[in-house]
Parts: sequence; structure tokens; C-alpha cells
Amino acid sequence: MELISLLYGIYPRTENLRKAYGKWEKGDLTSVDISIKIQEESSLYYDLVREASLNYFTDPLFNWYDLLRPIALSIEGIRLGQLARYKATNTFYREPEIERIGNLGELNKFREVEENPPFPIFHGLESESYLHFLPGINSFLKMSKVSGDTSEVKERLREVYSEIIKRLKIRRLLIYEPFETEDLRLYSELNNITTIFLVVTGNTGKLNLNGGKKFFSIIGDDPYSYSKYCEIPGIKLVDAHSTRIGDDVLQKVKPYSTDFERLIVANTESFDFLPRVIADKKIFSFKGGE
Repeated sequence: MELISLLYGIYPRTENLRKAYGKWEKGDLTSVDISIKIQEESSLYYDLVREASLNYFTDPLFNWYDLLRPIALSIEGIRLGQLARYKATNTFYREPEIERIGNLGELNKFREVEENPPFPIFHGLESESYLHFLPGINSFLKMSKVSGDTSEVKERLREVYSEIIKRLKIRRLLIYEPFETEDLRLYSELNNITTIFLVVTGNTGKLNLNGGKKFFSIIGDDPYSYSKYCEIPGIKLVDAHSTRIGDDVLQKVKPYSTDFERLIVANTESFDFLPRVIADKKIFSFKGGE
């Protein structure tokens, strides 16, 4: 069985970047300065994941304070609300308050936004291994305060995601649903305009391809659940909450070796929960190293 490694989500910042953020928040660094610093740190991160020979990785999202904020700040009709706890962790995010889903703002140029490092929304990389990252629409709504018809808001968000894909000419996109959801069908149309890696939580969910193409990969807690809907099934194995370096990936995937020719091995959650020094070592364990 061929193992394919994938690292997604917010990656922990270096101490240098943390200090730079502190200076920017105090007004001692300009927004241009911090944007340049983020780009430099992203380049160092890409060097690291190449050294670890990871097959796929997302933008480290160094300019995102939380999973939702850049999307929330890019759409008219959404504002940032109170702090809310992310799952049962000590991590918090600003809860989006959705009155409506209006026009999409500028994404790909430098611009300052409220209470977040400046855009562009991604500091990308020209590489076959690079994946753009967007939070799952279902989870976005579960983590938000929504006024009005939720089903209508959901459909408008899908339309906005389609516009993001087209504007940024996204070739490969990872969509992460951190909360269990019953409906994954809304991604079928997006799957027709880009290559989608879908990271899900839980083992159930309604998914109908309606005669459309398979997703490139659906990565969850059980690779059997969605294997018929994707080209390469995946499993979240590398523990993002444990500081233990030696995740025994090869032993963990052994039971699947007779059922799958290829299997994507991913992290269980964003590595932002880990100290940077641990995260840098842990990325070498995706293929059984360290």
C-alpha cells in the first residue's frame, strides 16, 4: 500500500513571528512589515515540509487568527462577534455574526482589515503539493450566529466559495469540516471546478455525487466510510494534541493494507495546538519517521 502524507490547518508560529505579531499589535511594526514577515516565515515553512517529503500541505495560515476570520472579513454582511471556545480546548475564536451573505471583497492583494493581519488571504506557493485551505461551510455555520434562513445562507456561502475558487484560480483545495455534519452534498458542485480534498469529522454524512466526478480524497476517522466517493481515501492519524513525536503510523495503517492500494495519512487537527519545536519534528512522522 502506498502511503500519501498530508498536513493541513494552522501551523504554529515561530518565536520570531510571535514577537513580530506583538510589535505589530502595539503599532511598532506596520501592516506592510508584518505582511512581509508572514511571507518570509511561510517560505521557511515550505522548506521544512519539503525536507520532510510531505506529499501535500496547506498554506500554514500564519496570517489567520482563527479558521473562520479571513472568510468572515471578506464577505459583506458578516461581522466578528464575541470570543467563543473552539471545541473542548483552550483555543478561542471570534464568532462570526451573519446577517446576510453579500459581496465578496478583494482577496489576492494587500489590504488592511479589522482585527486581523492584512490580506492577501493566502501566501501561496507554486507547487503540485500545495493546497489552498477553506473552512467547511457546515462547520462555519455551526460556529457562527446566523440571522434568517440558514439553508439560504448555506447556499449563498457555497456560491461565494465557488467565486473564491474562480477568482484565485485554485487548482487544489482542502476543505476542513471540524464538526460532524449530515450534509456534504453541497461540495459536489465545487468538486466540478477544482480538485477537492475534503477532511471530515465523524463517520456519517449524506453525500450524493449525482453522476458527477469523485472527490480526489475524503479524509476522516474511518477510510471505509467514504471510499466509494473518492479516488484516494484518507485517515486522520497523526495526533495534533499529543506532544509525543513517534506516532507509529506504519503500525496504525497496517490493518488497511489489504483493502486499499493508496491511503492518505493526515493530522487529526491543526498543529497550532502544539509547540513549534514539537510540530517541526512531528511532520517527519507522517511516513513512519522520527
